[in-house]
Amino acid sequence: MNASDITTAARRPTVAWPLENALVTAAMAAQRISWIDAPARALGLKPFTRQHLTRQVLAQLRRTARGRPILLRTAFGTFLTPLNSEDARSLIGRAEEAGARGAVTALTSHGRRLRLSAHAPLPVALASLHTRVRAVAAEEALELLASRGADSVLDRADWCAVTRRIARRLVLGDGACDDTLIGDILEATLQAADATEYTARVAALRRRLDPYVHDPEPDPDALVAVVPDDGSRDGVIEHVLETVTRALTDTVPQALALASVGPVAPATDRVERAVGSALRRYPPLSATVHEVRAPFRWRGMGVESGTEILYATAWLRDLDQGRGHGDEAPSASLCAAPAPCAAAELAVLVASELTRALLRHAEPVVLAPHIERGALPAELHADSLDLALTDVEPYMTDGALAPGAGGLAPVAGSGVARHAALAAESARSLEEHARQLAECARQPGWNDDAFGEQCRMTLLAHAERCARAAADVSRAARWLAR
Repeated sequence: MNASDITTAARRPTVAWPLENALVTAAMAAQRISWIDAPARALGLKPFTRQHLTRQVLAQLRRTARGRPILLRTAFGTFLTPLNSEDARSLIGRAEEAGARGAVTALTSHGRRLRLSAHAPLPVALASLHTRVRAVAAEEALELLASRGADSVLDRADWCAVTRRIARRLVLGDGACDDTLIGDILEATLQAADATEYTARVAALRRRLDPYVHDPEPDPDALVAVVPDDGSRDGVIEHVLETVTRALTDTVPQALALASVGPVAPATDRVERAVGSALRRYPPLSATVHEVRAPFRWRGMGVESGTEILYATAWLRDLDQGRGHGDEAPSASLCAAPAPCAAAELAVLVASELTRALLRHAEPVVLAPHIERGALPAELHADSLDLALTDVEPYMTDGALAPGAGGLAPVAGSGVARHAALAAESARSLEEHARQLAECARQPGWNDDAFGEQCRMTLLAHAERCARAAADVSRAARWLAR
């Protein structure tokens, strides 16, 4: 027997215990229940929140597998799961090198799978795009501000319509400005139920993109004009369009919400901090599943064909940060590739410029859900945010009425009108918080024992205090606005 024969036997992955599988399944299922943390937070029992319980489960898995990837059998599937970000990137990168990595899907907190476009290198220097990005972001920010309601609230549908248009203008050119069907087909492609449906929708997307992608005279300011048409242009454009759209529709609202409670800082620092924090705390790709289509080896461990590798991005990052380390680039939250992605870096740039352009004219106010600087929520879905943008000054520097300011009369020097609006919005936020606490207290789960009843009474007491505070702040707002 020669030396090569000795090294042919590969180790099998460590298999999780049945109880550990059950705990992971419970942790994954708990992500669907947004109000589950309310009782623990209301009673000051932070170790019983989903975030801390998940950390304990992962810490247990690390002890069982000694930090190596572990095979989990859950109600959502059987996964080979790396237990730190470095191993995850290395394992997925090895699969890529071996030609064994197949389809990649995003696993949402609700257990749904979303199809992702394949990672494609972007053969363009980001510096060459910066001027165009800044100009489009500044122009479209004014459109967003003009679309606000009378109470300065941004409608989610209007937000998505404008941000999708930004992505189309930057990637395809101004000729695609009004082609809203591109965004609809792209969204339908992500939601495809199976491989057959996904293939059909990708084909439909490419047919729709073809006039822009293969235009012999493309918009010279668009990204498509500088991507070589060497057979890979379709894949590059799809990946960039998907990634930039995701950052604009989801990450920017989250960044604005974080900026509303963050410390006062110079504009550039504030924007970079808000966008970076949003991507790290609430990564758009919180978990990705990588299909293995051919066997390969990684650090002596054999990975079989048909295995699904689960990269629980948000969980692992939270655990690493909880231990005082782990600091990936923000762009790593936007692309599932193990290597750095220029398309994701472009998406971060676009998100930052739009955030900066909006903050130049307005201040964000989160009406719901209630968030505090020292107790940010474990999750903050963009479509659940009730976000308002209140004008910094009713009149802009050139004397023109600020977009969406409506009939708001300026109050020289004092800013009383703005504070009245902020107080009114705070009152509405307190009212909503009181309603949510009361709704939580009405859940039947508190009926089982005396401790449950005590929790219910605590929640109701908090709800009553919030309601009283809302009434007081509302009176103050009316007095200021008189």
